[in-house]
Amino acid sequence: MIRTMRGRIDGLETKQIVVDDGNINRAYKVKEFRVFPTSVAGSRDVEATLALDYDAGASWDASDNRQIGWAAMTTTNTTRIMEFSIIDPDHVVVRDLYVKANTDDPGNYLIVLEAITISDDQAVLQILKERSQDDFR
Repeated sequence: MIRTMRGRIDGLETKQIVVDDGNINRAYKVKEFRVFPTSVAGSRDVEATLALDYDAGASWDASDNRQIGWAAMTTTNTTRIMEFSIIDPDHVVVRDLYVKANTDDPGNYLIVLEAITISDDQAVLQILKERSQDDFR
């Protein structure tokens, strides 16, 4: 089953997208993560991080296991659009999912998720994996 999550995020805001429902056997794979500005007029920069934890850092950090996706779009006054999106292909969302804006400009996001069923053992492994190795909370 494919599920689409979309919405708007204000500059430097962190928004919870998927809430843990307590069923560790229901998980999601992120198939697509895109961000885009709220207006194409003028120059706009939208950058965001897709994370498994609310406090996954203020910058892009591929060494942080809690960060699983990074996306950006820049538009200029000449309507030139530059964009990219990177999703770690080796991830499973078991608990919560967050999108964090890394710029001051507000933006929109679009996340495409695929629902999957996993075993108890796989769920425990993914929960351990999503914690950063220097995270002592």
